Amino acid sequence: MDDVLHIEHRDDISVAEFAQTYLRSNQPVVLGASFTKEWNARREWVTSGRPNFARIREIYGTAIVPVAHCDTPHFNDQKRTEMPMSDFLDLWQSSGPEEKLYCKDFHLMKHAYEAYRVPPPLSDDWLNMFYDLHPQHDDDYRFCYMGGDGTWTPFHRDVYWSYSWSANICGTKRWILVPPGQEDLFTDGLGHIVYDLRCYDRKQFLRLGELRTVEIVQREGEIVFVPSQWWHQVHNVGDTISINHNWANEYNLPVLYRHLRSGIEEVHHAFRDLTDIDEFHTIAQQALRANSGMDYKWFFDFTATIADVYLDALSKIAVSEPPLLVRLDPYFSSPRSIKFALDRISMVLDLLLHDDVTRTVDGLAEQIATLHMRVKINCVAEKNKSCQ
Repeated sequence: MDDVLHIEHRDDISVAEFAQTYLRSNQPVVLGASFTKEWNARREWVTSGRPNFARIREIYGTAIVPVAHCDTPHFNDQKRTEMPMSDFLDLWQSSGPEEKLYCKDFHLMKHAYEAYRVPPPLSDDWLNMFYDLHPQHDDDYRFCYMGGDGTWTPFHRDVYWSYSWSANICGTKRWILVPPGQEDLFTDGLGHIVYDLRCYDRKQFLRLGELRTVEIVQREGEIVFVPSQWWHQVHNVGDTISINHNWANEYNLPVLYRHLRSGIEEVHHAFRDLTDIDEFHTIAQQALRANSGMDYKWFFDFTATIADVYLDALSKIAVSEPPLLVRLDPYFSSPRSIKFALDRISMVLDLLLHDDVTRTVDGLAEQIATLHMRVKINCVAEKNKSCQ
C-alpha cells in the first residue's frame, strides 16, 4: 500500500474556496487548529494536554453512552455496550492498555452544554438540518468519540456515503484514507470487506497490497474533512477526544441518491427468489431501511424538507424578511448558493422520477413530481425577475 496523494493543511480558508476546492472536487483536507481554538471543548475538556476527566464528568457524567470494545470484532464493526459516562471514565482512567474501550457515537447535542460551534466552511449541513427541523425523530449525526491509546475504528466508509469531519480536542489520530473506486482490492470473493488494513489474511485479500492509500497524522485542534465514499480507518495515539459530524449538502446529494440506488439493488439481488410475492416491494423497502439506514420515502422526505427551506429563501431574496435558511446556515445563503442548491435538488428529483423503484412505493411518484414542478417553476420565476 502506497501513499499517492498530498493532503493539504489549511490554516485559513473562505467558505467559497472550501466549497470549490474540496466539496466540489470531493477531496480531503486538514483544517488547522485555529478553526477550533475558541471552542469550549478545547478550553474545558483538556488540561496539560490530557483529558480533564473531572470537567467531562461534571458535564456528561449521567449520560448513557455507547462504548466499543476495540479488541472484539462484531461483523465489520466492534462489540458495543452502553453505560453511564461516569462509569466509562472510571474504566478509562483505571484500566491498563490491554483493555481498549472507546466511547463512540455519543450524541453531544442532546445536552444543553455548548461544546463547539461548527466552522463556517463546514456549516452547509443538510443532514443535521433535517433532524433539527424534525425533532420527533430524536436523532442527529453529531458525535463525540473518547478513548485511550490504541483505541481505533475499523475500515469503513461513512453512513449514507456522506461527508464527515472530525475535530481533535486532544491527543493524536492516525488516519488511513482510501480514495473510492478500489473496492475490488479490499473485497473478497464472498463480498466481505477487509476489517483491519494493518492485519489481514493475504490469501483472502490477494490484491490488497495494490491499494492506494493516504495517511494523515492529526494533531490537537485540527479538523480532518473526509469526502463522500472515501474509505478510512482511524487509530488513537494517547488519550484522545474528538468531535465528529456526518453531513451532506448540494454537492454530494447525488451521491446519497447513488447510495440509495445501490442499496435497493443489493436488496433486490438478495431477495431475487421472492419477487413473485404480493408484499415484495414493501419488504424490499423495509430491508433497504434496515441495511442502508434510509429507504425511498425517507430520502424523499429529507430532500423535500431541504427544498422547502431553500424555496422559502428564494422567495425572500428581494425582501427584508430573513428566511429560515439564514438562521440555520448564514454562510451558504447567498442568492447564488440558494439557486445552485435548488438546481441540485431538481436534478436529484428528476433522477427519482425516472427510477423504476419509485413507482413501487404508494403515492411517492406523485409527491416527487409535485415537488419537482414547484422547484422548477420557482427557479424560472426568480430567473425571470433577475432579468427584468
